[in-house]
Amino acid sequence: MKRLGILLIGLFAVSALSAQNREVMNCWSALKEGFLDDAHKSINKAAEHPKTKDDYKTWWYYGRTYQELSTAEKKKYKDLCEENCADQAFDAYIKSLRLNFQDPEMKKLDLEKQTDIMKFFKALQDSDTKLEDQKALVDIITVRLPALANGFVNQGIDAFREQSYETALEKFEKSLTVSSIAMKMDTQVLYFTSLAAINSGDWERTVQYNEMLKQINYGNKLEEKVNIYQSLAMGYINTGDTTKFVNTLEVGIEKFPEASYPLVIDLFNYYVDIEENEKALDYISMAIENNPNNAQFFVIRGTLYEETNQQKKAIKEYESAVELQPENFDANYSLGAYYYNYAADTLSWANNNIPPTEPQKYDEVKKAADGLFEKALPYLENAKALKPNDVTVLSTLKTIYYRMGNLEKHDEIKAELDALTE
Repeated sequence: MKRLGILLIGLFAVSALSAQNREVMNCWSALKEGFLDDAHKSINKAAEHPKTKDDYKTWWYYGRTYQELSTAEKKKYKDLCEENCADQAFDAYIKSLRLNFQDPEMKKLDLEKQTDIMKFFKALQDSDTKLEDQKALVDIITVRLPALANGFVNQGIDAFREQSYETALEKFEKSLTVSSIAMKMDTQVLYFTSLAAINSGDWERTVQYNEMLKQINYGNKLEEKVNIYQSLAMGYINTGDTTKFVNTLEVGIEKFPEASYPLVIDLFNYYVDIEENEKALDYISMAIENNPNNAQFFVIRGTLYEETNQQKKAIKEYESAVELQPENFDANYSLGAYYYNYAADTLSWANNNIPPTEPQKYDEVKKAADGLFEKALPYLENAKALKPNDVTVLSTLKTIYYRMGNLEKHDEIKAELDALTE
């Protein structure tokens, strides 16, 4: 009787274990037939039962079930996930990879930590490493994880299009993590991640990902490579590291001289902001040297000359810009504004310094000022033609027409201004 009792107890234990293993098999069968609700029900039972909750196979099929749910079109399937389906699938695959090791210490690995990932890969390369099921490991790493990584990329792209940049960053980063465990590196996703970091204002991550892109020499075109240096510099300046900001731009300029003008302009603006005009002049001159047909660069250099009281040089730069690009608004406005301001300053000087007893001298200075107003007029009229609703241009023209006695044009401009400011 005792022997029979022992046999019955043993048989009952085997039957109970088989019943739970059957839930895993039921999940597998339901997945094959496309019954995701049945697969979900079965695998959740197996995941909760003490006999199968620590079995690699349970979490292998758990991951497969939730991965299917993550791409399902029917709402009833998507609603089965308490959290993000893809996240739950990833967590399940990680658990399956750990539990697949026979060594109890390896079962404790945290595969979201870089140090433990390295231990994981080292163990796989060791011929003495023993696994419960080689097939399951290969399936997860070569089939399931790459597909899951693509799913996270698609979620990230959708979030980016909706301008949910923090969510996009999270999804792209998850894709990178999944890919790293699958022993792959998608450089395009790395680039997407850097863009999401920039747009979300996460400057630490902007530095992190653009440093990685720089190290792998990302980009097929020179402009793309230059963009990485510019984004990296942006990250540094926004984290307060001006030394690395300047160094990054200088290295990029040296490395890509023929396509470096965005980097040159960033350095120019930086030195203007900190009022180091000589260095600013060096960099805008470098930009002109590399891009001699860019009218805007001449305008910028002219503005710098004007701000440092080098008026003759400023005029020459503005004239060069107009010659290169007659329809350039900034060049026309800058040249017209220069002559206008010169004329106004001349009249102001005359009013403050020439006494009423010297009307002839005053008339001579006024005549010179009127000549400057006439010089300003064609450039400002060109600027108006390029930007008809620019209030500053219209106000300046109104004053010139009044001083020149052209009341018809004065009233016309006044009417346009009134219409804009009503």
